[in-house]
Amino acid sequence: MNPFSVEGKSVLITGASRGIGQALAQAFRDQGAHVYGCGTRAESIAWMAQEAESRDVPGGSLTGEVLNVTEPGAAAAVIARIIEKRGRLDCLINNAGIASNTPAMGFKEDEMEAIIDTNFKGAFRTCQAYYRAQRRQGGTIINVASILGLVGGPLASVYCGTKGAVIQLTRALTTEWSSNNFRINALAPGFTDTDMTEMIKKRPAVLEKMLEAIPMRRMGRPEDMVGAALFLASDASAYMTGQVIVVDGGVTAM
Repeated sequence: MNPFSVEGKSVLITGASRGIGQALAQAFRDQGAHVYGCGTRAESIAWMAQEAESRDVPGGSLTGEVLNVTEPGAAAAVIARIIEKRGRLDCLINNAGIASNTPAMGFKEDEMEAIIDTNFKGAFRTCQAYYRAQRRQGGTIINVASILGLVGGPLASVYCGTKGAVIQLTRALTTEWSSNNFRINALAPGFTDTDMTEMIKKRPAVLEKMLEAIPMRRMGRPEDMVGAALFLASDASAYMTGQVIVVDGGVTAM
């Protein structure tokens, strides 16, 4: 048996409507996993049904689920439906997240709360719901953080805070849950070409400065995150828990 395989595994991915989440959903499906990709609105995940009709992938499947991680109880309901159908949920990938380009002194209360509710509280609620549902079987959690949870950055104070919190949550849950056959790791992408970095791409001077800070001299692509995620979800990482895997083109090496 290939220890790197995710074939036949059931995987829930939050924030799967676009960007990194979409790339992960497609890749896990292509590798034979049964993927449940979540978005906050039905129209944001409609592409999953369209792909299911037009693309034949032996063994794998991709199903869309509407889930707003800021709503208490919402993740538990989705997880319960998946387990009722599949019998288990092998892996949870917490990818839902939002950002802003607001100076630290410019934050309004509602903007700050929205980022905290989605990035940290949403991830924590979903982890709790998954652990509660899978406690007897164990499972794997991958929390998508960011290198901005490890280093600071301008116009990202609350985002940095929430991603740092996600990394520490990963470590804390490891100390509590790993003895019950759970593995909890974090994936920390660097500057990645998604909607979240759209404002940077519209400012050539800022983009040039950012690229100079990346040893590989390019932004990451969503698909650059796939290999690390597949590894963390597979049996090849069976003795890894509480770790932060950085995929950033070398930024944090400097």
